[in-house]
Amino acid sequence: MNPGLYLVSTPIGNLDDITLRAINVLKNSNLILCENTTNSKKLLKRYGIKTSLSKYTDHDFYKKKDYIHKLLKSDQVISLISDSGSPLISDPGNQLINFLFKKQVKIYSIPGASALISAIQLSGFLNKKSFTFIGFLPKKKEHKEKTLLKNKVNNLIIYSTKQQLQKDVYAIASISEKFEIVILKELTKIYEKRIYIDCENYEHFNYSGVKGELVLAVNIEKETEKIDDININEIKAIINELGVKKAYQQLKSKYKISRNDFYKLSIDLKND
Repeated sequence: MNPGLYLVSTPIGNLDDITLRAINVLKNSNLILCENTTNSKKLLKRYGIKTSLSKYTDHDFYKKKDYIHKLLKSDQVISLISDSGSPLISDPGNQLINFLFKKQVKIYSIPGASALISAIQLSGFLNKKSFTFIGFLPKKKEHKEKTLLKNKVNNLIIYSTKQQLQKDVYAIASISEKFEIVILKELTKIYEKRIYIDCENYEHFNYSGVKGELVLAVNIEKETEKIDDININEIKAIINELGVKKAYQQLKSKYKISRNDFYKLSIDLKND
């Protein structure tokens, strides 16, 4: 194997979901960096991998970056894995990767399982459409809504937890009158489940009964987005005075409208 840092995808639940290449890389690594050594030992034991483990999270970057770089400069093979799935997808490692790229270190991606890909496949509505991957939403309600408004397109993929699930769904409801959500619970595991909720039943759904690792596939119908009552005459006047770009900067907070939606509205007004 060529020396360098290998970003190795690991199973997201079912331990059989690992590639032959990933097993080979882990077995032939001099060191494996992981989020949680206790969790990763289960995978290594399953496949007879005896490579040493070292804990690495974003909190360890400044403490361990030079040590890791030194090992790689001495032609070592180091693997980076997350607790599950593909590294760097809402997992630690971004700072380290950028640091090593600047140091001209060779980095390899070893593809494999990803909850993001499974969510697209199992959503039923994302497969042929564009989407935005948000990852985990912030914990505070106002920050959730701000993030959703900023990233709002027709489709979203959101990672969630049992503690945040209801809050995440209600935040989606707060920015859209019509939506559908597919909750994907414990992907690839024995108790994998696909749960469908929408704008009609989300308030009556039993959120406390949903546990485990969760991914939300969200379809928001743009034509029914919640926007405060729009004063068309005001918008027309400001666009005529300032132009579309400056008008959007002035009005975006007032109407909580995305740039794309505002530009579409301006085109509609122009055509009227």
